[in-house]
Amino acid sequence: MAEDIVSELGYMALGTRLKRISDKMSHSSRMMYKKLNIEFEPNWYLVFLIIKNKPGTSVMEIASSLGFAHQTVMVMTSKMVKKGYLKVSKGEKDKRKTVFHLTTKANEILPKIEQVWEAGKKVVYELLEEDITIMKHIEKLEQNLKELSFGERIIDKLK
Repeated sequence: MAEDIVSELGYMALGTRLKRISDKMSHSSRMMYKKLNIEFEPNWYLVFLIIKNKPGTSVMEIASSLGFAHQTVMVMTSKMVKKGYLKVSKGEKDKRKTVFHLTTKANEILPKIEQVWEAGKKVVYELLEEDITIMKHIEKLEQNLKELSFGERIIDKLK
């Protein structure tokens, strides 16, 4: 078996480890949705939840809530519109603003998807062996990176 240099590097390869875990979970989720005959991408669920909870949410509001780039949200929402889960309209007060609402198709599939999400929540808890302290570390990491980027921190160390 080939050596796992990423694991061997420990915390030095933290970004790669997190990406690897994310990729495995996304791929597995994509396969699970296919097995359940649900046309849904794993990364759509957060956008779905935001719009479900606040119909008429704009691209910028979604991007801000998720900490994603505007373009990333545009790509996701465009795909969701094409699949018939979102309808697009202009803001009532600001006609330049693009806002989203769930479609009838989305509302019809929502109970099934919510069951999947609830089961997924339980699985993540089990995978963490019921110890969610990792979330405190991730929150601290995100906060620290918000204050000063990873690259800027490296440049500071090189001075």
